[in-house]
Amino acid sequence: MENSHKTSYKVRIADADRFGRLKAPALLQMLQEIATEHAEILGVAYNDLKPKNLGWALSKIAVEIERTPRWGERVRLETWASDRDRIATYREFAATDADGKPLFTARSQWLLFDVLARRIAKLDRLPDWPRNPAHANAVSFDEKFGKPDESAPNLSVRKFETLNDNIDLNGHVNNTVFAVWASETVPDSFAELRKPAKIFASFMEEVQPKSTVSVVGEVRGESTYASIRSETGREHARVRIDWQMA
Repeated sequence: MENSHKTSYKVRIADADRFGRLKAPALLQMLQEIATEHAEILGVAYNDLKPKNLGWALSKIAVEIERTPRWGERVRLETWASDRDRIATYREFAATDADGKPLFTARSQWLLFDVLARRIAKLDRLPDWPRNPAHANAVSFDEKFGKPDESAPNLSVRKFETLNDNIDLNGHVNNTVFAVWASETVPDSFAELRKPAKIFASFMEEVQPKSTVSVVGEVRGESTYASIRSETGREHARVRIDWQMA
């Protein structure tokens, strides 16, 4: 595809869960890496934005999984920018196996933010870049994917201290860490019989270094819901995973 970027990744042993399947946080890391590579080609990556005190923040992502790649597999990835508006830009992803068979597709929304003011910035502070609006993936952000029911009998609450290892170049907790936290609220008895079919995540507010967060999780039918909150109860992110039998 014109104006796209392609690469491939091997699923490392550290990327696989105890069943040999690519973990959700590792999948998101793959998408983050190829997005960064393409941003470098387009001239809107970290080193291009830093002199302007700007950075990228992932706002939303939706992933639809046809088949979860396994440890040792080679994943062929392609990404492209599909559209942009006043404050948001949209990026698509498609992954296939070594034989060209589909693995997963994804759609993401990114916001530009002012690193010093710690607030959203308008995209007109950057030059435009090539896009493929006619090739947007048919993946919905599913805006109303919900959050845990506080009255649910199977509610799970976990607390996490942010580690130095969680902090990225923008000085906040990297979005892939939210997926790690969310996965810790999924019961083993549930996960061992199922595999992810869809992943939805919405990131509302950054988590700063040296913070404590509570992750509230719930199993509801064939879906798991997680809400990441500060000690004051302010919500920072939501993660929902729809599962299917393995």
